[in-house]
Amino acid sequence: MEATRVEIHASPHAGTQSSIPDFPTKDGAEAEAFQVHPDTQTRPDDDDAYLAKSWPRRKKLTATFILSAFAFLQPLSETMLAPARDQITSALHVSQPYEWLLVNSLILIGVGLAPLLLAPLSEVYGHKPVLVTGSAVFVVWNTGCGAATTLGQMLAFRLLSGFGACVADALAGGFMSDLWAAEERGRTFALFMAAPLLGPALGPICGAFISQGTTWRWIFFVTSIASAIVIIVAVVFLRETYEPRIRALLHRKRAPEPGSEKEKEPYAQKVTGFLSLMHTHLQRPFRMLGTQIIVQLLAGYMALLYGTMFLFLFMYPLMWTGQYGQSVEIGSLNYISFAAGLILGAGFAGHLNDHIYRRLKARNNGVGRPEFRIPTMILGTALVPAGLLWWGWSGEARLHWIMPNIGSLMFAMGVYMCSACVSVYTIDTYTQYAASAISTNLVLRSITAAFFPLFAPYMFDALGFGLGATALAGSSAVFGTAVVSALWFWGGRLRARSPYCAASDA
Repeated sequence: MEATRVEIHASPHAGTQSSIPDFPTKDGAEAEAFQVHPDTQTRPDDDDAYLAKSWPRRKKLTATFILSAFAFLQPLSETMLAPARDQITSALHVSQPYEWLLVNSLILIGVGLAPLLLAPLSEVYGHKPVLVTGSAVFVVWNTGCGAATTLGQMLAFRLLSGFGACVADALAGGFMSDLWAAEERGRTFALFMAAPLLGPALGPICGAFISQGTTWRWIFFVTSIASAIVIIVAVVFLRETYEPRIRALLHRKRAPEPGSEKEKEPYAQKVTGFLSLMHTHLQRPFRMLGTQIIVQLLAGYMALLYGTMFLFLFMYPLMWTGQYGQSVEIGSLNYISFAAGLILGAGFAGHLNDHIYRRLKARNNGVGRPEFRIPTMILGTALVPAGLLWWGWSGEARLHWIMPNIGSLMFAMGVYMCSACVSVYTIDTYTQYAASAISTNLVLRSITAAFFPLFAPYMFDALGFGLGATALAGSSAVFGTAVVSALWFWGGRLRARSPYCAASDA
């Protein structure tokens, strides 16, 4: 039976790497599912004008900011609940510590699993429909969290809301690959990432003042209302960016009207072809995670990084209320230093990423390589343990409150720089499959972020803030150094062996 076909062909606007790679030849199903239809090669120049890389810069930035708004608002609900703990535990009759941890963390299970479905779906139906639909799912179940009257309802709604909360992050790699050439991705990805990474920092501050000014339920309602507004903006102003989908839509407009042989294809044959195509796409993230060493290294590093960050954020208010005797509202203001670190990290990472990439590309006779992102990642890898040590030991000694805040700022800068470099490196390496590759990062990092805080109280109770931070800093330094060294020295050879890479070099 003939496989369903997606019409595609190469584009001259793909930056340093071809936006449409040579599809894997080692996997027959993968190659069969993406056959080039001869009818689509008749007017390539006309098609190229509609591609996202050909858009005016203003339109590209608009798409980037809309995606960033989704990625900022939806993860807010992951961290906004901490200041409202007393209100929520009283209203929902939460009696055990692990139950409260599940209320906070269960959303991350959905955030981790959903990208394995959402990213491949976006590579079949396009990025915009999946983004809007996933965001609507988040709004529905997040509103349900605000209306929950029992612990069971809250846990169920939190889990289900996670399946929509991750959609912007899951599709970010695909969007940025579609919109921006390699030389521009560092700075523009920094613009995108600044907002979503501010979410964990600003969430507790917003949650504290909302819960104190009104009921805890409005923490969810406010997030849902804001997300609904962004959905409306996206429906009106955001256009499809995924190149194969654009070409397929353009070809459909030129295709014969209903009544053609394609329209007469039996329904059962259409369904079988659809299922074959979906099978190919849905298994790709699992296959990449299981076979691609680059994906495994980056996903493992991001898992450790985000697990450490959420453990840090979980312990952060305990330092201020326990060590420094501050109130919940005043203690939450110390998250400003974490937010400032993310903003500084965005500025440094965006500028350094593109600057170093261009310099190294020029030295390499104009040939760009994803490994040119590694120098910026090295700086971030150094800042993460340095910030943790500064924060932990200054808090342990109860030095002036500015000292732990400086450590928090350094740690946040390092987290952002590493996260941005990992994402851009992944996009550069797996251009056409960027969404699927990024989704593997989301899976592991969300699961570790969900479960790391479970042992945080026990670890810090046993070790204290100083030794606890030292344990986290040591693991980050060792694993981070191993990852950046492996990618710098052997990244090119690993990419050359991969059937998923867009090109070995560009």
